[in-house]
Amino acid sequence: MAPLFDSHCHFAPGDDIAGALARAREAGLSGLLAVGGDATADAGARTAAAIAPGFALPAFGIERTEADSIPDPAALDSRLAALEEALVSGGAAAVGEIGLDYSHGEDEASRARQRALFAAQLRLAGKLGLPCSIHSRDAEEDTLAILRGNLSEDLVAAGRAGSLHCFVGSAEFASELAPLGLSFGLSGIVTFRSADTLRAVVPLLPRDRILVETDSPYLAPVPLRGRPCEPAFAVHTARFVASLLELPDDEAFALFDANARRLFAPGSSPSIPLD
Repeated sequence: MAPLFDSHCHFAPGDDIAGALARAREAGLSGLLAVGGDATADAGARTAAAIAPGFALPAFGIERTEADSIPDPAALDSRLAALEEALVSGGAAAVGEIGLDYSHGEDEASRARQRALFAAQLRLAGKLGLPCSIHSRDAEEDTLAILRGNLSEDLVAAGRAGSLHCFVGSAEFASELAPLGLSFGLSGIVTFRSADTLRAVVPLLPRDRILVETDSPYLAPVPLRGRPCEPAFAVHTARFVASLLELPDDEAFALFDANARRLFAPGSSPSIPLD
């Protein structure tokens, strides 16, 4: 089986991180993006990267859930300075997880803080030349507006602006995102019985922008529903997506691996040529 890259997963300091990384290697993964977003997830990403350098690539960010703890521009500047230091000193491969989530009844003031935080981190990513791992839920219009106004032109032109992680959007949303240099992270959700609409969208996505992710410890794919998810489970999702694309597993895995490496590890050795 060709190698495969988990483009979005999370660890926490109390997890069996070494065991999960070993099982990922045994499952045939070539690497993964260990994604932060708050103090716990950032610490997990650092630990994973320390255990498996070059295999577990870290990402650090300030999640939308942190926005209400940043009350004013001075506080935002302080948090951004600390994030920049973490990204540079930690050898980060991406900024994330960042983005918008309007699914919990947030008032307009809270949404405004999310938007300001998201936009500022996109600009920081552009300054550092890093892609972003982006969350967008019930916020497509604002997500697009902020992306269009704050993404690095160089990263957009290179097709390395980032990924919409755990993508469940419409074909129309995808068609707006692709010209912005963004990729599409498909998680175990695509295997769920309730995901018919998403499954119809997958064959319409640009094939050179399709990624596979676990979002572990969440969203374990069929046939592993009910278990804590981990990076090794990406194999099940990748096989399912391969079937939707009508590709042999080896060809699909190599494609997903190359797409992820182009985005998060340019210059590394992919399983197929990047051109």
